[in-house]
Amino acid sequence: MVTACLGCQTGPSSSRASRTAESPRVSQLAFTRQSKTSPKPVQERSSNKSDVGQNPTSNIRLAGFQDTADALKAGLISPTINSQEADDADSNGSSTDSEDRTDPTLDESNEDSDDNSYPPRPPFEDASENDGSEIPVQQSLNDFAQSGIRLDQVLQSVAECYPEIEIAIGEIESANGKVLASWGEFDRVLTGHSISQPLGFYQTYRNGIGLNRPLYGGGEVYGTYRIGDGNFEPWYGERETNEAGEFKAGFSLPFLKDRDIDERRAKLLTSGLQRDQVNANVDSRLLQFQRFATQAYWDWVASGQAVQVQNRLLQLANTRVSQIKTRVDSGDLAQIAQIDNDRLIAKRKNDLIKANRSLEKAAIKLSLFWRDANCCPIIASKSDLPIDFPNAISIDTQQLESDIATALTVRPELLELQAKRREICVDRRYAENLTLPKLDVKGFAGQDIGGETSSLGDKTPFQLQLGVFYEVPLERRKGLGKIQAANGKLTQVDSKIRLVSDKIGAELRDAASAVNAASEQIEQSRENLRLTRESLRLGRISFNEGDIDLITLNIYEAAVADAELQLLDAQYKFFFYQAVYDTARTGVAFDRQPLAAQ
Repeated sequence: MVTACLGCQTGPSSSRASRTAESPRVSQLAFTRQSKTSPKPVQERSSNKSDVGQNPTSNIRLAGFQDTADALKAGLISPTINSQEADDADSNGSSTDSEDRTDPTLDESNEDSDDNSYPPRPPFEDASENDGSEIPVQQSLNDFAQSGIRLDQVLQSVAECYPEIEIAIGEIESANGKVLASWGEFDRVLTGHSISQPLGFYQTYRNGIGLNRPLYGGGEVYGTYRIGDGNFEPWYGERETNEAGEFKAGFSLPFLKDRDIDERRAKLLTSGLQRDQVNANVDSRLLQFQRFATQAYWDWVASGQAVQVQNRLLQLANTRVSQIKTRVDSGDLAQIAQIDNDRLIAKRKNDLIKANRSLEKAAIKLSLFWRDANCCPIIASKSDLPIDFPNAISIDTQQLESDIATALTVRPELLELQAKRREICVDRRYAENLTLPKLDVKGFAGQDIGGETSSLGDKTPFQLQLGVFYEVPLERRKGLGKIQAANGKLTQVDSKIRLVSDKIGAELRDAASAVNAASEQIEQSRENLRLTRESLRLGRISFNEGDIDLITLNIYEAAVADAELQLLDAQYKFFFYQAVYDTARTGVAFDRQPLAAQ
């Protein structure tokens, strides 16, 4: 089956950037890394974030995995907060998913419920006093950027210091080196010889120098100078020149085979297209680096919010210790109520320890991307945490269709396949060239100068020679076999392009669906939180009046904690899938031009 090589433009302009040893692509990818020794990043990423709001960002775009399972396999995020598992872990429904997110290592330093390193937020009973009005309002992106470590700071740190970017730069430099080596096929070649035969019946001395220049359009031109002196054999009379030597210039031009493309040009074009594939692959990996950093950042933010939920839940049990003791001493409550409250305090301390372990794990993971000016990992502290998640904005149908159309033109995976297709087209063009007959025109002009050395004077006249050379392979099996192989590869690549295009559209639609679902879950979770806080407010009144016992009150408190965790889970899912969506629709990482599109 013959497949048309549409869009296979492979002229000299296809390798226009390959004439230099150092590509501007490498310079662009590496420019951010020149600031490693600058003191400025130290100010931006110091532990004191009082100046964070000086450079707020808007329209922050994230990058993510195709689904949560891929991220978990990569080990770069922890499982999201699972409210059902929280209900199973706590008979009263108040726990976190820290058993899934962390290992059971305990941190005794986190048992104290008086954690003042967080921004102050009211405990559940204080919030309930205002009929749920104290539910924190989500921040705009600008407000979010003014509190704690910003996402754009983390991404800047990745661009400046992430070690794998150095590997990517090395691969681009290697590809550029191969292109430069391919240009070596067109280097001018200087030749020379000096041959002496001082002994024997025929004593001769010959010297010469020449310059050969291959032509990009096919063929070559050359010029030589030689001088031959002595007593030459009669059958080697052409080696003798006049006393001052001979100058000669010649050419060789193809008219059929090797005219449009030859082996030298095929190698050059192929190396340039292979470099384009490397650039596209590097673009894909840079997006992965941004994706990993973004997801590690949101995992850290979610883990910090979960710690605050557990901290406030523990504060509730601690604040009523004296109240319960007084009522037990007065006979208003049974002794078991005090024991139950102490049991709740112990359990909630344990939950807080596990939540703190989850936060520490997320901070350690984030340190792979969050680095100082010397590119050393920084473990973010609790005071670096943002106050809350930013606003969640859903994706409409019009935006989705527009982003799909954009993604089909800029995704590095498609650019890599398109470059591969053009490479195969070059191979096919060269194979077609092998089936053509060879028809070359060659010629030269020469002139001897100086005194005559031959009695016949046959060296002195100006010489001009032209010739036509013809050659054709009869079976042409080499060229036809290569054409067949190239057609098979084109069929494969075209199918891959269609499949990848379909996957990109499906990936964007699925991510948009997940983002919109998470946005709706956030709205419902906020309403659920408002209602559970109102229930807790009424439950506290009933407990103070003796209408309900401590077990029932604990159920109300656990319900509020569970509602907060559900809201936190919905917010985390929103930004996780927003990262997937934004990565799927773009081919640019770290706010720069994609290498493969240059």
